[in-house]
This record gives sequence, C-alpha cells and structure tokens, in this order.
Amino acid sequence: MISEEGVNGPVPPEVIELPAQSALPQPEVLVVGIGGAGRHMAAQMPGQRLTICQEGDAGQNGHPQVLLRRSEVAVARTSSSTALHVSDLPWKRRLTEAVGRPKVLFLFSGLGGETGSYISPLIAELAHYSTMTFASVCLPFSVEGSNRRSMAREGLARLKGSASMVAVYANDPLIKLAPNLPLGKAFGVMDQIMLSLPTDLCQCLTAESIPLLKEHLGRRELRAGIGYGMGLEKERLAVEDALTSPWFPSSDFQADTALMLVGQGQLDRIGLEDCVRELAGRTSAMKVLVAPHIDPALGRRVKVSLLLGYRF
Repeated sequence: MISEEGVNGPVPPEVIELPAQSALPQPEVLVVGIGGAGRHMAAQMPGQRLTICQEGDAGQNGHPQVLLRRSEVAVARTSSSTALHVSDLPWKRRLTEAVGRPKVLFLFSGLGGETGSYISPLIAELAHYSTMTFASVCLPFSVEGSNRRSMAREGLARLKGSASMVAVYANDPLIKLAPNLPLGKAFGVMDQIMLSLPTDLCQCLTAESIPLLKEHLGRRELRAGIGYGMGLEKERLAVEDALTSPWFPSSDFQADTALMLVGQGQLDRIGLEDCVRELAGRTSAMKVLVAPHIDPALGRRVKVSLLLGYRF
C-alpha cells in the first residue's frame, strides 16, 4: 500500500495498491462484443473474443460468433429480466454455451439499438459464474431521437442489475472532442477511448486484484478519463489531463471511489506516488485503487487511465 501523509483540511483517501502481476497464470479473460459497435471494439482487444450480432450484421473477424434472429432479440426486449433468467430458450442455451465460465468478462456494446440494449444485460446475467463482469457501453447522440435514447436508458438500467461494474460513455461529447471529424472517424475515436482503459486494466489483472476491484468498484457506474504528461511535472500534467475528461459528471456528483492505472516507460515508484498525491488533492473519492504498468512505448511520458465510481 502506498503511504499518504496526513495533511490539514480534508481527510486524505485510503490508497490501495493492486497486487502486481507475477509469473503465475493470469485469470482467464473473455472479451464479448455485442451488436455492430461492440463487434468493432472487441475485435481490437487482445485475448479470447466472442461476438454476438443479429443475422445480417455479422463480420468476418476470425473468432467465434453467435448470430441471433431478429425475433429472438425481440423476445429479449419484451421479456422481463426475471422471465429471461428462468427461461430455457434454445437461443439462450447457445449464448450460455458460447460465454462459458471465464474468470473475467469484458463486454462492449452500443446502447440504443435492440441487440446492444437487450442482449448485453442478458450476457452479463449469463456470466454470473464469472468472478468479474466489466461492461463498457456508449450512449446514442441526442439527435438520434427519443426512441433510441429511451431504449438505451432501459438497456443501461438492466445492465446495472447484472454486470459487476459499468463504464458509460455518451456520444455527445465527441462533438466537442473531435468537432471537425466525419462521423465515421469520430466513432473510431470513441472506440479507441473505450478500449484504452480495459486494455490497460488487463495489464494489471491478477487473481488477487479481482476481489479488490469488485469490492471497491462493484455496483457502480464508472466514468473514464485518460491523460498524458511529459517533462518535470509529467505526473501532475497527466492527472490534470485525465480529469478534463468530458465524460466525468459535474462536480455536484461526487465519486466515492477511483481506480488509477499509471503507465510508465519503466517503473518509477516516486512518480507513482506523485500521481496518487496529485489525484488525492483533486477528487472527493475516499478510496483510490492504483496499479502501475510498464509500457516501453511511452518512453519518458506518463499515462494516467482514471475511472471514477458513482454508486448506482
């Protein structure tokens, strides 16, 4: 655990350093992409992958796929979570067999369409044998209409009831983040943002860290920010950059927990503590989970991947 010196004023957060990876086998991870948006994101993640799409929406991606009829997705939409849980439908059995029992499941989908909104919660429910289910979902643009926004809200509410933790990314901030990009390229930016943090988290996962993540980040809606810093004050700059994320709520919505993944070209314990100290002075979170990971491509830069957790 990283030490925190007492200071006058607000009580500093409890800081918990996740156990470092070792030579022991790492937890089995399954990456599931649901619908068109989820399929594109899952294809870019390392490890074992599975995609679930409606017939006619599948791509050639070289890994297992489950294709659903539109009528089957409609059953998921019109059935309650309880009814789906106790049902023994053939297509649900196919999904159960395809998901299996991985220790960790990363789920990617876009909410607002039928497949993402109603199959994503079902997959998280089927993965209840997994130790941890981490869902990353994007919400439709406001201009896409009330029907898609309503479907996304319903899907998100169901997903919160079945996944261990849910990271939420609204599409609207893309307009400010990449105002001059064509829509297709803007979605590519969103893919990279949504992929960055789960990819970094995979570098830090151990059998010992999973219970800590579930205990302190479970049953929370997560918002993400990513920042880079270079130079004499690179830790401060990286934390500041991450905290400017357009996906963080306004300050009146207080996070109670934070996860900070610190990427470095080589391990620098002093730099790691500087990142923790900088974040502690800028967030209301009472608990900060921190994990370093080495990425030689960063060189002398520091990368901070930050998740703030808000209770459901």
